[in-house]
Amino acid sequence: MKNLARNRAFVTLTAADLFETIGTGLFNIILLTYARTFAQASLMVSIVSVATVLPGIFSIMTGRLADSQPNKRGWLAGLKFVQAGLYLVLAQLITGKQVGLLLIIIVINLCSDVFGMFSGSLRMPLLQAKVASEQQEEAIGINQGIGVLMQTMGQALGVSILAATGNYQVAGYLNALTFLIAGIVLLSGYGTLKLPTIAEAATPSFRQLLQQVRRVMESGTHMNVLALLGSLSLLNAVGASVDALLNLYLIHRADYLPLSFGVAVLVMNTATVIGNIVGNLLHTGWFQKWSFRSVMLTTMIMFAGLFRVYDI
Repeated sequence: MKNLARNRAFVTLTAADLFETIGTGLFNIILLTYARTFAQASLMVSIVSVATVLPGIFSIMTGRLADSQPNKRGWLAGLKFVQAGLYLVLAQLITGKQVGLLLIIIVINLCSDVFGMFSGSLRMPLLQAKVASEQQEEAIGINQGIGVLMQTMGQALGVSILAATGNYQVAGYLNALTFLIAGIVLLSGYGTLKLPTIAEAATPSFRQLLQQVRRVMESGTHMNVLALLGSLSLLNAVGASVDALLNLYLIHRADYLPLSFGVAVLVMNTATVIGNIVGNLLHTGWFQKWSFRSVMLTTMIMFAGLFRVYDI
């Protein structure tokens, strides 16, 4: 940990990620709360919830694009300023209550989230190049852990801003500020992020890449790759729908909740974060002996129980 704290490249990347994650978490909950103020609240919240998970579809493209960029630090820093500009525009639009404006705001937020995924794909090679191999697992764990905690803090900040001011525009400006600070942090440590010049390895074709992925997945899970991908697709589809369904559940029972909608979403997301942390801790020990099938079936049973108990 002390060595990582002295590693300026690691500190630069982690600090920038901290501010970026605060901004992302802040505006996601702001957007949900804003969508609830419309007459078609259920429809608008559903669209926002879908748009929040939609960037995952582009993960393969953003990953391949990031791999092909020779100047990863330049792209990483530049994207933060682009995202800051997007949220400045968004802050000007969020004062209105037209459905068309809301859809434009959702598209802007979606573009920023896609840029965020691209940034993550740019950040990982920089971490691997700048952190010693024996410390990389710790560095990635710290980076991801800070991200999870800062997302929750960003959501809490968003709820606090709405409670204090009721002004969505202020939240948009603050979100732009977090990305601006992230960009400035990256520029301040720009020199430390320079990648060493190495001989470029031959890039495998897309077909070869798929074959490599298939071999790794089948050897790790002892399942046919088609059955594995089908199971993962189903599991991820169900998991991705949970946030949207719970948001609609909170809307439909808003009159019976002792909390405001924004605070209720914050509590729900905090519980999700705690679950993620516990899940990462449980992969060792006794649970390490579980097969993929056992984990998948247990997860599906838990989802079914959630829908049954809360009658979602």
